[in-house]
Amino acid sequence: MKRDGLRLVVVPSDPIAAYEAAGYDWLERYYNPEGMFGEVFTLSPLETGERQAYGMTIRGVPERGFARALREIGPDVVRGYGGYWAADLVCAQRLPHVPVVVSVHDTRPDLLFRSVPYADRVICMSQAVADLVIGKGTAPEKVRLLPNRIDTEVFRPVTDGAALGAIRGQFPPGKYLLHVGRKTEQKNLETVLRALALLPGEYRCVFVGLGDKTPYVQLAERLGVAARCFWKDSIRNAELALWYSWCDCMCTPSLWEGFGIVFIEAAACGAAIVTSDIAPMNEYLTPDVSACLVKDFRDPQAVAGAVRRACEDAPYRERLRRGAIEAAKPFDRRHVDAAEAAIYREAMTLPPLGGAEARQWQLWRARRTLWRAAKRLTPAPIKRAVGGLLRRK
Repeated sequence: MKRDGLRLVVVPSDPIAAYEAAGYDWLERYYNPEGMFGEVFTLSPLETGERQAYGMTIRGVPERGFARALREIGPDVVRGYGGYWAADLVCAQRLPHVPVVVSVHDTRPDLLFRSVPYADRVICMSQAVADLVIGKGTAPEKVRLLPNRIDTEVFRPVTDGAALGAIRGQFPPGKYLLHVGRKTEQKNLETVLRALALLPGEYRCVFVGLGDKTPYVQLAERLGVAARCFWKDSIRNAELALWYSWCDCMCTPSLWEGFGIVFIEAAACGAAIVTSDIAPMNEYLTPDVSACLVKDFRDPQAVAGAVRRACEDAPYRERLRRGAIEAAKPFDRRHVDAAEAAIYREAMTLPPLGGAEARQWQLWRARRTLWRAAKRLTPAPIKRAVGGLLRRK
């Protein structure tokens, strides 16, 4: 088969349609840094059919047909995202002489699958993620730090009065918090709502993110702040800079994060940021210099106090805004794209798995096959017995 440049196969952790629904419009650059690859294929059991979009061939492939699809494509690198099921797929179905790169985006141990150590390179979004990955058995020499990226030509302070006024005109007068994140426990909406109830009546909040808002709307009603809350499923990525620039305070006090790209986006736009004093946010945001980091981020009183300071203390607010813009500069996509392309080039020079590592991979793969078969067995005691066997070191 005639080859036109390098080929990359990616397995995202979600269907591409989920990213489209969230308003992401940078997928072509994201999956093909620096345009390094002549062809990019998205293969996933979460997709159906085949289509062309974002410079990629997006194809639904069940797990049992994944290795066959790889052989047909002949990729130079295979990439699995997320550190969980996609990492399992690309590591279990790896082909000889085709390097496998996986990325881990979260600090939750339950989202780190045992397949990760069998990748050739493991990309970690932050040092906090790298610490988890190494602590769970991945050889440190395989780990590469690579943060998320932003386009500083898109994410920058917006000063266009008419554009800012168009957003302001959508809402009653007041001071506005902007919460950006999925409507899940991780994003700590409950604490923000309880903090809002402690703030003066002029404070309001716009919540942007996919997910079931019903429990949060009900909580807002019980707290008496429903009229001060506004809910949006998504905002186009190219328009987010306007919202970050408009808000009085970007407040998403997450319970945990693997990286938290929304904070870098907001920082690049000069937003006054209030978030949790946890890794990784405190790896790249400096307390009281580029963000107001809250130690007691589950405490509504603490969050409310941080919001008031960020919104009402003018010198403090200006210091945060200037510091945030500086903090965002290292995350410009050009720097991060170059670093990611370098990881791919490095992976393509590596020898295939061999020796003890290959034997360990074969053992893991056999155990995985046994466990998947056991899940279909009855009675339950057999499942428990096999599960206990597979959990042993």
